[in-house]
Amino acid sequence: MKTKYISLFFSFVIAFGMMSCSSEIPNGDTSKFSDLKSPEEDMVKKDYLPLKHPCMLHTQADIDRVKSNLTRSPWKEAYAQLEASDYAQSSYTEKTSALLDGYLKRMDKNNWSGKYSDYSNYTACMYDAAAAYQLALRYQLSGNTVFADAAVKLFNAWATNCKGILRMEGYTNNIPDPNLYLIPIQAHQWANAAELLRDYNGWDRNDFEKFKTWMKDTFYSVSNMFLKNHNGGQGNMHYWLNWDLAQMTSILSIGILCDDNVLINQAIVYFKNEEGRYKEAGNIKNAVPFLHQDPDSDEILGQCEESGRDQGHATLCVSLMGAFCQMAYSIGEDLFAFDNYRAVAMAEYVGKYNLIKDEAFNKGTLVGDDFVYDSNSFPYTSYSNPSYTNTTISTDQRGTKRPAWELFYGYCKAKGISSIYSGKWAEQMRPDGGGGNYGPNSGGFDQLGFGTLMYYRE
Repeated sequence: MKTKYISLFFSFVIAFGMMSCSSEIPNGDTSKFSDLKSPEEDMVKKDYLPLKHPCMLHTQADIDRVKSNLTRSPWKEAYAQLEASDYAQSSYTEKTSALLDGYLKRMDKNNWSGKYSDYSNYTACMYDAAAAYQLALRYQLSGNTVFADAAVKLFNAWATNCKGILRMEGYTNNIPDPNLYLIPIQAHQWANAAELLRDYNGWDRNDFEKFKTWMKDTFYSVSNMFLKNHNGGQGNMHYWLNWDLAQMTSILSIGILCDDNVLINQAIVYFKNEEGRYKEAGNIKNAVPFLHQDPDSDEILGQCEESGRDQGHATLCVSLMGAFCQMAYSIGEDLFAFDNYRAVAMAEYVGKYNLIKDEAFNKGTLVGDDFVYDSNSFPYTSYSNPSYTNTTISTDQRGTKRPAWELFYGYCKAKGISSIYSGKWAEQMRPDGGGGNYGPNSGGFDQLGFGTLMYYRE
């Protein structure tokens, strides 16, 4: 990455803590969130409206470019990957039957399995969101309405059958388990699928409006609550970066889907921290607290807030950060470039470490072919907070594969910016897939994927 940094800046220390939660269920209201108070009006910094839809992860120009290349490599192979996906078939059926009482839940098994048989039914939402996106994308690229109709059935089923995310009186923020705050990872996935079909004639306008209301009721209310007090206001920097990014992608995508300028600004201002209002991990300077000069190139590497935790979460942050920046880019806000490409620097840092040759570590690590740089010598700045101290970068889950790299690499290639390590990952995973191609657990569905298909640049 060609940078203009004169010096390396070292930013805030990172903090983390987790709330404990009782295993007992108090009697209380289990109705969905209904207090949809908008963020402060003075938070609005720009007028992004009117939006030229579609304008989230993909614009109409993006779709047209990909359609024109479907007979050529690597788009041809990438499209075949989509066509072969179990989640992109018109016969796919929705899974709202997993909601026994109509509420989404993502709860700790040890505390809740005896209270709710569907204590982790969020996976139904996860699978259906992936299917909705893949079906909508397949429709956009093929023109075959059978895929659009299948996606519409998913939208309508969830807007009708899902009452929201479970809350219960007696818990902080009326949330019975902090893990429920991670359900909004799926919000931007649903929103992006709906964005691709918002003008589809086969989706009744009343049903579309109902779906948008469901998105706000279910996801925005929770995401807004989390960003404002981080599950009880335990102090700045409470929770890891991916928790903030889950809410930020949720709010930005819902804002775009609903043409809500206040929500769009809420997410973008939170990222920029323009006035020092936000002190949490989702602010880009806290997300990437330390910068390092790469000894193997002229790039600046941006240390990820979660790199001292494990590489599964560090790569998750890359995928969510990429989605957030790409959605903002589609509405005219280049957050990839903000603060001299700090988000790109993070992707390069995480990418390089997860490529590195390390003979002492044999858990499937990929190999970088033109640099030798082991765990002990990889640049990492120790930081502490009230909960922990990370003195070294974590080798845990090193080499984790996520279909997130082509997005960063495609952006950088289009801009003429160096992104060596994102590029190496994109090359090794090409053509990448999406939900269903990287295992059945949440890690395989935390990102929409299909980057080669939608972001590859010659």
